[in-house]
Amino acid sequence: MSPPVIVRARGLGLAYPGGAEALAGVDLEVRRGELLTIVGPSGCGKSTLLRAIAGLQRPTAGALEAPPPGGAAPVAFVFQDPTLLPWRRIVDNVALPLELAGQPAAPRRAAALAALEKVGLADAAALYPDALSGGMKMRASLARAIVTAPALLLLDEPFGALDELSRRALGEVLIDLWRAADFTAILVTHSLLEAATVGSRVVVMGRRPGTILDDVAVDLERPRGLDRGHGAALLEVVGRLEGSLAAGAGEVR
Repeated sequence: MSPPVIVRARGLGLAYPGGAEALAGVDLEVRRGELLTIVGPSGCGKSTLLRAIAGLQRPTAGALEAPPPGGAAPVAFVFQDPTLLPWRRIVDNVALPLELAGQPAAPRRAAALAALEKVGLADAAALYPDALSGGMKMRASLARAIVTAPALLLLDEPFGALDELSRRALGEVLIDLWRAADFTAILVTHSLLEAATVGSRVVVMGRRPGTILDDVAVDLERPRGLDRGHGAALLEVVGRLEGSLAAGAGEVR
């Protein structure tokens, strides 16, 4: 039996005041335990779709079923910028969602330290954000997202500003977390190779108003990489993604 659907969009549309359409006719299902990646040209509505799933933007057409913010199944969001509070130590930044939820100091600190350990940042717990590199800040942001043990983790191009080695390392951290905690994850990325390397499925979106052009299953063993024995298979997936974008007159920027 297939896992249950945790996110379902049917004919989803989102238009801004004034009539500009960001999304139109989006049909998408995400099952529990998937690690879905989304690619598409700049401005196609990838981030808008993610924010709609998170409950941060309200669709104006169609239907969307997703875990409600603050519900029994937590939803966590990792933004493009780490958004760490500069006056708080890293452990306190990571513990912030638990603090806002009213959890006592001792257990929330323990949970934050455990989350930092999982992302390889335990040694930075007492530091302030300005002492961290860009990659370390994103690790802290990821730790803050998983500290609530989310059922659904949404990531909006969190590795896009990092160098290639850092983004690859963080992609592997994300996969390790996903495997260990068995949550559902949706990652928006502008890298076709990252999408194919990280995702169990890749959804391709076309130009605004965004809609789904292709939905590609990636049935390759992990760990994946061009240097890990299945470079040709990965490049075949990337080629299909490029073809789908070209057919939709899109380009990744």
